[in-house]
Amino acid sequence: MNQHQQTFQHNYGNGHCVHYRRLPSGTCYHADTPEPVMDILETVRLNQRKVRLYYGDTQTGQSWFEEHDVIGRIGRSTGPIKVPLLIEPGEIGGPALLDHCVIRIDSPRTVLYQHDQFRTGDFKLVCGKVERAPWEVFIDQAVQARFQDKRQAQRYMDFMQGKRFYLE
Repeated sequence: MNQHQQTFQHNYGNGHCVHYRRLPSGTCYHADTPEPVMDILETVRLNQRKVRLYYGDTQTGQSWFEEHDVIGRIGRSTGPIKVPLLIEPGEIGGPALLDHCVIRIDSPRTVLYQHDQFRTGDFKLVCGKVERAPWEVFIDQAVQARFQDKRQAQRYMDFMQGKRFYLE
């Protein structure tokens, strides 16, 4: 651990207790956040670079298939515990990151960080029987999403697998 980090515990009113690491910049990350993730998030926070985050199981590297609240720039909250936030284009604030659950960070053109065992699953596109949305995207043999248009379904698959930065 970096000797310039302060580790502390905060007890919330709902009974939850979280251990944090406060960096010299003042940003507080969950104590379980890997150093490379903190370093990259701090760098992109300072240069206001747009990123896409992938959340998942940090033991296995398996993606949780999040498709919302994953693209934006990194900001941070105010107050005594300044946690990193994901701020979407056109917004001035956003949700706190699950920084200890980040398994990949992309910029629009490159992968900035990736868990050693990063995995999105086995994808398959099938023409199903639902008339309104016949194109079904399966991940690991389970239906993840349905689409009216095959091209939409393919874009979704590419987005979820990290082959494209934006869904649209």
